[in-house]
Amino acid sequence: MKVTTKLLRLRKIRGIILRLVCVCSIFTLFASGLVEAKTSTAESKAPPTKLIVGIPTTTFQTLASYLSSLPIALHYWKQENLDVRVVGLPGATVALQALAAKKVDVVPGTHSALFSLLGKFPDAGLKTYFIHTDDFNSMPEVLDTSNLHTIADLEGKTVGVQTLANSQVPLMRALLKQAGGNPSSITFVAVGEGEAAAHALVTHKVDALSLYDGLYGAIEARGIRLRQLKAKFLKGEEIGFDAGLIVRQSEIKTKRQALIGLARGVAKSILFAQTNPKAAVEIHWEIYPATKPRGISKAEAIRIGEAPLLARLKNIDMPDGLYGNTTKVKIEGYMNLMMAGGILKGLIPISKVWDPSMLKEINDFDHQAIIKQAREWKS
Repeated sequence: MKVTTKLLRLRKIRGIILRLVCVCSIFTLFASGLVEAKTSTAESKAPPTKLIVGIPTTTFQTLASYLSSLPIALHYWKQENLDVRVVGLPGATVALQALAAKKVDVVPGTHSALFSLLGKFPDAGLKTYFIHTDDFNSMPEVLDTSNLHTIADLEGKTVGVQTLANSQVPLMRALLKQAGGNPSSITFVAVGEGEAAAHALVTHKVDALSLYDGLYGAIEARGIRLRQLKAKFLKGEEIGFDAGLIVRQSEIKTKRQALIGLARGVAKSILFAQTNPKAAVEIHWEIYPATKPRGISKAEAIRIGEAPLLARLKNIDMPDGLYGNTTKVKIEGYMNLMMAGGILKGLIPISKVWDPSMLKEINDFDHQAIIKQAREWKS
């Protein structure tokens, strides 16, 4: 009996010890989980990377919604842990000067301005890593009733541009020189955008306008019929690389993830706008209410607001199925135009102006989810 009693006591003691060991193990796992949770929370609360984007326009029209309002309102940049501030600057030339001076971090600018800058300062250290307008979109346009028909007809004429410091000035000279005309014969007049530019053309203060797709779309939306001048020397498939996200080359490595996140937000916004341009316009007005037309019906306001955006979306391509991509042919075609206008003395190595190394990562998102979001969007 005594032996049996001792055995029972030993078993009870062993059971108590086992239970204590289990409790201690559970506590250890729980405590470890708390530490991991706290670490994970701390990591998720890492401060967002701040970026300043210098948009080369001060009016923030709907054509640039995928570069400004959409990634902000739809939280695409926030999802990339970015704190992005968008500022308006008077033209691509000024914007690139601000980029070189480290006043802004990214400029979604035109490459006519980039090549103009590189022509004067080859070691400026600026490079594009994402194309947001691949097709050439800056052909001069005239009133539909004008007797001008080709680029060559602009010799000796007056051409309206946004500002005299804008990239359209050297670009227009390049176009006329390639057409066989005298670039110095053109008189340039600053006409701004929208109604001011339209008024200058309608009142014959200028013979033609040298703007770009979305600005022409905004003018035509108000009932003014425009016509693009012809140029046999320009073929759409042979010239592109029109505008993209331009950064300081030295920061492509140091800010790589932030730059990928910024461009991914732009790519998502482009897809959203392509799927539901009406929603894109209404979202843009929520962020920039001053851009909404006043004194007209909502339907008419949307029609006017959609026009610049639709004009821009026509010039966004996806070579090899990648947003932000372009081709060697289009880049060299653009450089040939710059050489014809005396902006470049010779071809620049493509690697000096174009870095496509981040494109696959930029396009690594759920495209169908964005399409679904756009289709189901309710204002």
